[in-house]
Parts: sequence; C-alpha cells; structure tokens
Amino acid sequence: MSFREKHLWISVVASVAVWGWYFWFLIRHVAAGRLVSDHFTGDVSLAFMGSLVVVVLVEVVLTIIATATTPKSERDTRDEREILASLKASHIALMALIGLVFCVSAGAYFAGLVDDTLVGGAAVFSITGEIMVLLANVLLACLVLAELVRAGVTLMLLRALR
Repeated sequence: MSFREKHLWISVVASVAVWGWYFWFLIRHVAAGRLVSDHFTGDVSLAFMGSLVVVVLVEVVLTIIATATTPKSERDTRDEREILASLKASHIALMALIGLVFCVSAGAYFAGLVDDTLVGGAAVFSITGEIMVLLANVLLACLVLAELVRAGVTLMLLRALR
C-alpha cells in the first residue's frame, strides 16, 4: 500500500470514527428533545470542539506512524496516476458537495416558506439559535460526506489503476 493510500485510509477511519460519534451525539440530543434546552448549544459546541481536536490529533499521530513505516523514496514520489485519481475524486466530491448544499438550501427555503406563508410563523421549525446550530451541523455533515467521497473515490481509483 502506497503512502498516499495509507494517508487516505487514515482520513477515512478518523473521519468516520470521530465525526460519526459527534453526529450520533447530536442526533441523540435532538431525539431526546434537548433542542429547546438552555444547554443544547453549549453541549453541542463543546462536543464539536472536542471532535475537531480529536480528529486532528488522530490524523497527525497516525500520519507520523505511516511516515515512519514508509520508505522515504515511496513517500516522495507521486506519479501521474495518483494525481489523476486525486483530481477525478476531487471533482466528484465537489459535485456531491454542491448537490448536498443545494438540498440543504432548498429544504431551508421551503421550511421558511411554509412557516411564513402557511402557518404565520408559528411552526415548530421557526428560526431560533438552536435551529441555526442544527443547520450549521447539517452543513458540517455535508462537508464530512464530501470529504469521505473524495477519499473513497481516490482509493477506489488508485486500486483500479494497479
């Protein structure tokens, strides 16, 4: 396995583990009805900051281990196949991100339209600070998914090119 593949696997494993826990934590809080709690924003913010620190530490430590276990000649070389696979995967991930953000935007637009037009601003999803935190987390999920698509497609293309 090349150094690039090791690094991509590190990214996938760290992202799935850490962000998976974070979104599970968030969903569990929302499902338990804590969205309207005074502590919701603080709890989610602490979990986000902790997740961010953990994912960075995990990736740094595992990358150092991968670097130490990979010969220098293999780390420094990057052939055209790897560059092409990276470019193709980045394009696919960008298209996925555009689609996800469009869906989130359309959903937010229609939720606002229904709230203002049909129920006169009395709907459960009226804009509050908690809803903005929730929307920010939906956008974060879009970014995490796009990054997983990029890493996954790159790995798939690198394997196919062998």
